[in-house]
Amino acid sequence: MENRPMAFSKMINPFGRWRFFLLPMVLGTMLLFISPTAFGADTEQAAPAGAGERGGQSFEEPRTAAIAAGLYHSLYLKTDGSLWTMGYNNDGQLGDGTTNTRSTAEKIVADVAQVVTGNVHSLFVKEDGTLWAMGWNRDGQLGSGTNVNSLRPVKAAEGVYQVAAGVFHSLFVKQDGTLWAMGNNQDGQLGDGTTAYRNTPVMISSDVVQAAAGSAHSLFVKKDGSLWAMGWNCLLYTSPSPRDMIPDRVCRLLLE
Repeated sequence: MENRPMAFSKMINPFGRWRFFLLPMVLGTMLLFISPTAFGADTEQAAPAGAGERGGQSFEEPRTAAIAAGLYHSLYLKTDGSLWTMGYNNDGQLGDGTTNTRSTAEKIVADVAQVVTGNVHSLFVKEDGTLWAMGWNRDGQLGSGTNVNSLRPVKAAEGVYQVAAGVFHSLFVKQDGTLWAMGNNQDGQLGDGTTAYRNTPVMISSDVVQAAAGSAHSLFVKKDGSLWAMGWNCLLYTSPSPRDMIPDRVCRLLLE
């Protein structure tokens, strides 16, 4: 596996060549990546809208590479690596240093490779592998070591490959394959064997290639293709208990 964050031009599927990847999140949260070859063959294509010439040099206007949506706020990542936010901002989830709701997008930071949102918090991975978070933090989901909301991005970790966000908890996979979790743990969704909330990341597992977060449960896939889950389990009968506070193996996936 290549040790770098996933992005529009850098997305890596551990199960083979991909064309379209959709990761739905709870309460309308969605992270969408589209392969450059998602809608056609791997051949040279006509110049996109927005491309042209300026001063005798060809150029292409930055286009949207990824989008994420929280409960009442939205973020998008342009292909030039700039992160833009808009919508409800009462808890600082837009990361612009204010609590002002915005009906137009504002640029927050550059050199971003991946973005996700929780209910009222946001996270992004920069091209250098650092993880940053902003917004609601009463449950510690920003991983900043406090439970204070942050109106601007705060650094949560380094060497990050992929990030996922639940309603009030967050997960990330490091480039070394370790899985880390932080935030609300009322139903064991962090997978650390407790129900204690964590405002600093705690390591959960190793040899992980991908993680996802629901409202009060979490899942991850290991290098061997096995799928694991933890947290609220009343409708997912992977074990007799309604709560799995440690990861429980669900099934083995078929690798391409």
